[in-house]
Amino acid sequence: MASDFQNTLKNLGKQAKKAAERQAEQEKEAVKRSAEAVDFAKEMGTVTPLKNSGRYEAPRDKTPMKPRVQDKNPLASESLFFVGTGGNDWDEPPAAFSKNGQGKNDIRRLQDGYWDVVADVDLHGYTQEKAQEVLNEFIEFVKKRGVCGEIVHGSGLGSSGYKPVLKNTVRRWLMQHPDVLAYVEPRKGNDGAVRILIKRQKKEWEQG
Repeated sequence: MASDFQNTLKNLGKQAKKAAERQAEQEKEAVKRSAEAVDFAKEMGTVTPLKNSGRYEAPRDKTPMKPRVQDKNPLASESLFFVGTGGNDWDEPPAAFSKNGQGKNDIRRLQDGYWDVVADVDLHGYTQEKAQEVLNEFIEFVKKRGVCGEIVHGSGLGSSGYKPVLKNTVRRWLMQHPDVLAYVEPRKGNDGAVRILIKRQKKEWEQG
């Protein structure tokens, strides 16, 4: 009986020893894995995470006219006024022009801001042909709102041969357009824009 008790104690001791050995082995393995693991937070400590700002980068509005409306019945291409695309070969048009009997008065009034500028258009980046299409639309737009508008065409210093192609085309176009009475450079020392005067439109009761 005593021997059975002794054997039981021995077995319990062996089991306890094995359990202790397993526990020690597990702790040793855990320490090893911890030493080998990359401390991600420490490694990335100098990196600032990206923030989601929710910002939407909208595409640039390349609409040339300001202000501008969508016409339900746009001008037919065959009715547009053109003067060709030979602006690089033309002599440079004058800084101011008027073709009615009020020449000097119209030019002076345009320079003095006598008429309100009801709309303006920027033609930078347009070809000669496309610029003339936009000008046709612009004239119609101004007609509905008044008699004076402003056109930015640039000085043309970057053109081939330093000849202002778009500037020449725009001013030749204005000189020949039947509804344009005059134009001037609105700001002294800046030849990159012109202010225009167009014919006043007759009211319906006047036409009747």
